[in-house]
Parts: sequence; structure tokens; C-alpha cells
Amino acid sequence: MLQTHLKTADDSLKLLYLWPAQSPDMQEAARQLSYYGYQANLFDSIAWLIQACAESAPTGILIDCAQVCDEISGHKDEIRALAERIPIACMSDQTHIEARLAALRIGCKAYFTRPLDTSSLLDTLDRLTAPPQAEAGKVLIIEDSAALAAFYAAHLNEAGFVCQVVTDPLKSLEAIHEHPPELILLDMNMPGASGEEIAKVIRQQDAYLSIPIVFLSAESDVGRQREAMSLGGDEFLHKPIEPEHLISAVRSRVIRYRALRALMVRDSLTGLLNHTSYKERLRAEVSRAKRQNKRLSVAIIDIDHFKNVNDTYGHPAGDRVIKNLSRLLKQRLRGADVIGRYGGEEFALALPDTPIEIAVNVINGLRVSFAAIEQHAGNAIFHNTFSAGVTQLPGLMEAEALIKAADVALYASKHSGRNQVTAAAEA
Repeated sequence: MLQTHLKTADDSLKLLYLWPAQSPDMQEAARQLSYYGYQANLFDSIAWLIQACAESAPTGILIDCAQVCDEISGHKDEIRALAERIPIACMSDQTHIEARLAALRIGCKAYFTRPLDTSSLLDTLDRLTAPPQAEAGKVLIIEDSAALAAFYAAHLNEAGFVCQVVTDPLKSLEAIHEHPPELILLDMNMPGASGEEIAKVIRQQDAYLSIPIVFLSAESDVGRQREAMSLGGDEFLHKPIEPEHLISAVRSRVIRYRALRALMVRDSLTGLLNHTSYKERLRAEVSRAKRQNKRLSVAIIDIDHFKNVNDTYGHPAGDRVIKNLSRLLKQRLRGADVIGRYGGEEFALALPDTPIEIAVNVINGLRVSFAAIEQHAGNAIFHNTFSAGVTQLPGLMEAEALIKAADVALYASKHSGRNQVTAAAEA
């Protein structure tokens, strides 16, 4: 049951190649990376690593640059060719520029000095291997002319956008609710309700205040244009509209909306849902679980003795510990699971379709992995643990009650010696 809850090797495991296998540093790096969902394969020779890349390309490669003058020197061209399609990082004892240049010239994208900071390596791998962000987004076109709506949609679809068309303005709210867009293209002159009226109705609802609205009209009256913009419009496009102009205007507004939305709902340090957004998602999961008569487990996690970390190693080290735990949670839990930074060193989880027994086992496995992860502060290496409390629905039926019960169970873990997971009595 535990294995079916956590991500499987197929959907989460990232393949890394490390060389040389006989290096204790590489062996330890492989062990640390395994906690974050990486499969690290060690190779005895650079030739075998190159051959393995031809058979199955990894997410990235980590090599020991102390060997540059020896075995690597005979394979420089092959390594440079690999570096064109696979990110290569290296580790070395040397900090001087000559060593860095030698690594750079064989194609290394990143350079680490001993002791290897696994967190920094993971940050670099995330940056180097992240898939390109799609510029396109979801657009709702509210236009009474089916021909014009199809024209706009065709060009936006070709540019990668996903478009939904509504030709009856009275169905606008229904469309927004069912498929929340990242931008609304809104015709000014429509039968049944004008664009200005629809904009007013949309802006009356807090959930839709931030969605960009771009008005479409042949209207030349500057006063009416200003009035439309005062209703919460973000741009006014004149008909007929050049497709390139339409795509450019839509793309720039969607990118800005995503950036602002991320600031509103995500924690800036970890990228997880913030406190408010987590609670909103939890309420939605509670409603879904009740409607479908499913189990829902909720957990609160707190890093043990976190103040001591900040006092001993400094706040940057404390931030790194928080990021490491957030990365562990994102790597090891399912895409359907809800993860939030609840505040400070506290995290909150919601695990849909998961009985509390399974949830306790899953979080206990995360606890063991987190305790084994090396935390770095300069040349200092230390370890952290966390405590957790878990509850479930049914048992408690409301979001606030679930959070409170999980919090009480968390404090039971703290009072019992920390570094443990406790199931709530109510569950």
C-alpha cells in the first residue's frame, strides 16, 4: 500500500550518472540523491559512462574533475559532445580559475567544491533540467460572432494557447467557473449584455479580480474606451486586429498574470502553496472527499529544534533546511497530494484517497529519509529531524477541525520526544 501511494520509479525517478564509482564522495552523493527521488548510477570508468549515455541518456552527469588530467583527457571530445545534450557538473578540491576553466572547456555547466553540498547540486540540476516554460495559456473568448471567435481561436491555438469560446455572454460566468482562464478576450458590443456589463459582473467576484480582461471593439469613442478600462480592463484592442498583435498582447498579459498569481498563492522560499492557498485547497479536497465518499488524510509537519539551527548555523542555513524538506515532499509525494508551507518551519499536507494508516506510513518514510539527509552550512555538516501529526476524514468532517486535530497530534509527537509521527485520537 505504501508503494502505491508514493510516486513510482516511472513517474518520479530521475536518472543520474556519477563517475568514478570508487570515490567515497560519489558514493555518498548517490546515497543522498536517492532520498530526493534520483537514481544515481556509479561507473568505474568514463568510457563505460559514455557508452551508457548512448544506451540511456540520464537527466545529468556528475564527474570528479580531479581526474581531468588522467582518464578524462582521452575522452574530451566525447564528453563535449555529451555536454551538448546532457547537463554535466563536476566536483573538485580546487577553487582556482585554472581548474574551473579546465572543467568549463570539457563542457561542465556547474562546478562544485568539496564537501559536496547536495542541496546546491539539486538546485543546479533543477535549473539545468527544468522543461521550458510554455508561454501559452488558457484563454476565454467571449464574442457573439462565431466567425470572429473562430478566427481569434484559430490564431491563438496555432500559437499554443488553449481557447474556450462563448458566443452567449449570459453563459460567461458558467464558463469561467468550469474552466478558469488566464485571460479573457471580451467583445464590447454584444446582444443580451454589453462587454462593460459582463466585465462588471466578473469583477464583482473576488476569485476573478486578477484575471486579465482584454476588450475587443471597433469603438472609436475615447470616452467609452476609458470607461471600459476603468471597469478593470487591462487592454483595449481595435477591430480588425492583426493576428500578430493579438498573440503578442495575449501572451504578455498571460505571463504577467502567472507571475502575479504565483506571488499570491506560492511561498517565495519553497514554491509550495502558502498558508491561505493551502487552506483553500484543503476545503476543496474536503468537499470532494465528502461528495465521493472517499478518505482524506491531513498532516502537519514541524522541523525539530529549528531555532537551534538558526542560532548555530545562521538563517541562510535554516532556509536551506526548509528548502530541502520542501523538495523532499515534492519529489516523493504524488501530484494529487496538496503540499503547503503552513508557516515558518511548519508544513501541511492533504493526501486524497488515503486512509490514515497509509498516511502515517508514508510520512514516517519521509521522516526517516529527511533525518538521513546531510544539511550543509559552509564546511559544517549536520542533520535534522521532523515531527508530525496526522488525522483523517471521515472522522472529522471539516477542514478547520482536521487541521486542529493534526496540530494536536503534532504536539503529542513533540512532547513524546520528537522525530516521530502521531495519529490523532479523533481519527
